[in-house]
Amino acid sequence: MPIANADQLLAETRRGNTKQAAERRPTPQGPALLAREQARESKRRSRTVRLVTGLVALSTATLVSGPGRAAVINTITANGYTFTNFDPPVTAPAVGSNANGISNAGQVVGTEVDVNNASTFTNFSGVPSSTTFLNTGAGQIAFGINTAGNVVGGNGTTAFYLPAGGSLQPLATPAGAINAFGINDQGNIVGQFTTAAGTTPGFFLANIASTNFTTINAPSGPNVVNAQGANNNGLIVGFYLGTDGQVHGFRANAASAVNNVLTGTAIADPVIPTVPAEPGATFVFSQILGVNDGGLASGYYGDSTTSQHGFLFNTNTGTYTFLDDPSAAFHNGVEITQITGIANSGELAGFYTDGQGIAHSFVACPSGVVCPGTGSAGAVPEPASLALLGAGVLALVGLRRRMI
Repeated sequence: MPIANADQLLAETRRGNTKQAAERRPTPQGPALLAREQARESKRRSRTVRLVTGLVALSTATLVSGPGRAAVINTITANGYTFTNFDPPVTAPAVGSNANGISNAGQVVGTEVDVNNASTFTNFSGVPSSTTFLNTGAGQIAFGINTAGNVVGGNGTTAFYLPAGGSLQPLATPAGAINAFGINDQGNIVGQFTTAAGTTPGFFLANIASTNFTTINAPSGPNVVNAQGANNNGLIVGFYLGTDGQVHGFRANAASAVNNVLTGTAIADPVIPTVPAEPGATFVFSQILGVNDGGLASGYYGDSTTSQHGFLFNTNTGTYTFLDDPSAAFHNGVEITQITGIANSGELAGFYTDGQGIAHSFVACPSGVVCPGTGSAGAVPEPASLALLGAGVLALVGLRRRMI
């Protein structure tokens, strides 16, 4: 089935339907492109990871069942990281999974996916070796989790908040909230809502009890904004629909709001590297999905072959570092890695596709860091890979809870 516009690409590349999206090329359209993206959000993500020294706080949110032993697929060291690839105990029709976020306690949250990499709406939290199913209701996808074990998500129509040990509740503020993508350790929530005028900007909510919120407008183009993550210092990241009909990363600072309104600042697109088996590939779009307290962000880009590749972006220096899961493999000429989040430790979370095109979750522990989700330190990198960690990650090794 051909793809008609960029909102379909967005709906299929974010947290779920990656296989179909990867096999299609978007064509630029007009300003109304992404109003429907929310309704399709329930079919996808990828988006953060965070670490608390020596603590693994497994969520006590309302559960479908008790903890189950997840399937660790393999553990591979590459480019200064030790990748642990895994799936929760999948239930048919699910065959794989997307890790959509991770807390500073090293606890991931995500959703199971079917053979088309569309969400089956069975959501989970936990660590690679042991996950727990979450009672998030029919048709919902869990996107974000914080150290307290509070989970947020949505279905493109209604955003939700699932407190640790509590019951699912719709997000009351802002009115029209359609997806909540991230929640930090301060309880700040970011996501997307539909205005009375029909636009879909982002939002920043101080906490679940707040009745006021900040609107996040796009740097340019139609006002379609996915606010994906916020660190504990108020730095917000995400992506927006540009005038070229493609999505691009943005950043904003919550403290800079005037009359409860922010306008995002566009992040320069990456100059993509040459990838073996993708000769002549060119940049198409990018998404920033998470950020830690040191200002190191994570995300991925899509290229002209319809493959997707992970990256880290240092908001302090404006530099990109590219990183794929070493188990990612080509299927029908396409391979996918999305880095959906990054912890204060530098630990990463995300998913990749294998040689059959099926998505699987991963966490990646950087060199010299003890990651609670895996119980071990990442491998010592070779000198050539030290640059991959960047100043942002290296600075995090000594400061596990807060950067600033």
